Amino acid sequence: MDGTVSVNGLTIRYTRECSTDNPLAVLVFLHGWEGSSRSWESNIAEFRNEFDCISLDMPGFGVSDEPKNVWGVAEYAQFVRDFTQVLELQKFVLLGKSFGGRVAMFYACKWPDTLSKLVLVAAAGTEQKNLGTQLKIVLAKTGKAVFSLLGQNATESLRDLFYKTANIKKDQSDYKWEVKKLVTNTNLSGTAENITTPTLVVWGTGDKVLPLSIGKELSKKIKGSHFLEIPGGHSAHQESSKDFNALITEYVNRN
Repeated sequence: MDGTVSVNGLTIRYTRECSTDNPLAVLVFLHGWEGSSRSWESNIAEFRNEFDCISLDMPGFGVSDEPKNVWGVAEYAQFVRDFTQVLELQKFVLLGKSFGGRVAMFYACKWPDTLSKLVLVAAAGTEQKNLGTQLKIVLAKTGKAVFSLLGQNATESLRDLFYKTANIKKDQSDYKWEVKKLVTNTNLSGTAENITTPTLVVWGTGDKVLPLSIGKELSKKIKGSHFLEIPGGHSAHQESSKDFNALITEYVNRN
């Protein structure tokens, strides 16, 4: 089922899929930076046979409304809390990928009683500050200012060349650049160390965005967590969906 729900005045798009009358658990999926509720389709297609699966476009992503103010990790975690309360969820498994993993960690630390388990997939937030990301933010804002001044004198091909050379998404909104600047300056190492929810950390062996070593260090910070590698890069849950689906199903069903 595709639908929308109002959360604190924001219209939020989400999907809810379940093919059984007696789901073994409720799974809530948080997407990564370039993602949306659609990012988990290859996983939910299988999970829905056993679980009640809820995936959403977080505010400012996909087709969900953009907040009036720039949100950081804490605000996004509070939103997830409000969203799950609107849907009247009691206890659920929270899965977060990359940026969604940041939010999931913060959520788990603040509202552990609402979670049965936590799954972090290539979760960002505990790595050292990435100078490349900071440089991209500066270049994006500089490029936007320059092209605004040039107006019609800046041809589309010139714009394309600039963004391609800088490896920057041309159509990314000002809001998302401000969010990225805010969240990348927020280190969650201390948050990870305070997580008490049973946690599984999953990482792609060929992840070039957040290398495997970061995942291993994250798992060490979370007491009692389990660490598993699967083939693939930063989106290994999609690239190796069969492997990912099998290990998540086993983990969620494990007592």
